[in-house]
Amino acid sequence: MARSGGFWAGVVFGGATLGAVVATGYFVATNEPVTHDGTCLVSADGERYARTAEQANNAALIAAGAARLDLGTNASTVGIATAMQESTLQNLDYGDRDSLGLFQQRPSQGWGTADEIRNPHYATVKFYSRLVNVEGWEEMRVTDAAQAVQSSGFPEAYDKHAPEAAAWAAAFRGDEPFAAVDCDLDAVAVPSTVAELAERIDADFGEGRYELAVLGRNDRASLVGITSVSGSQAETDGLANWAVAVADEQAIASVALGDVEWLREQGVAARDQTTGFEGVLIGVVETVAADSD
Repeated sequence: MARSGGFWAGVVFGGATLGAVVATGYFVATNEPVTHDGTCLVSADGERYARTAEQANNAALIAAGAARLDLGTNASTVGIATAMQESTLQNLDYGDRDSLGLFQQRPSQGWGTADEIRNPHYATVKFYSRLVNVEGWEEMRVTDAAQAVQSSGFPEAYDKHAPEAAAWAAAFRGDEPFAAVDCDLDAVAVPSTVAELAERIDADFGEGRYELAVLGRNDRASLVGITSVSGSQAETDGLANWAVAVADEQAIASVALGDVEWLREQGVAARDQTTGFEGVLIGVVETVAADSD
């Protein structure tokens, strides 16, 4: 991935409750334009796979949807592999006959209305609701479980996606530690808010799974501390990996957990200083600087 040669531009938070100064990533090129390719990588079991930021965002949503329904990592793997085959992890507004969305579900086959199917959260829940009604799906090959739901004319087509889908699922469910996901992104062009991040977490994972607190603010961004209500390390690592994958969509500038951080336009690095905060620290850009265009 291309990395920024720019200098640290000072989105810095004084975290009084943490007893430390916490910095979130915001970089500006100094000499020449730096191209960031918008690619996200996942690493698992010695393998690496690349997807666009859009695709990684959708994979994160699908993986989290299984957690929302209290299904295991294997369900996330089946869901991601299915969407890889059906839509290349894109929320399509077209398809074969009346097929639409991430899973190419068809209104004429009882999946819902066209508008519902184009809602990624609705489509994901519908997929898993049919998967869990397949007897023995947990012991099936990924392609067989996917086929039992999709009834594709190419029942073996999902098999080629199984290894990559398993890698993304492991990252987003916390079977792989932070930072298994690394995205190379340009500076934030469209700001967001802490409220929008909270809404996205609840929509993806379900309400009540994580607690959020604003730990610091300046005129450009907010630092949010997030903890798993259950105290699960897997849920904590999973959320941190998820946050990197959705960073482009949610205007996230930085993600930190323990002694590792991901900084937008720079990538994954060891943290220069730690705070003692045991959860995930996320920097959300709420106002875009004029010089970032």
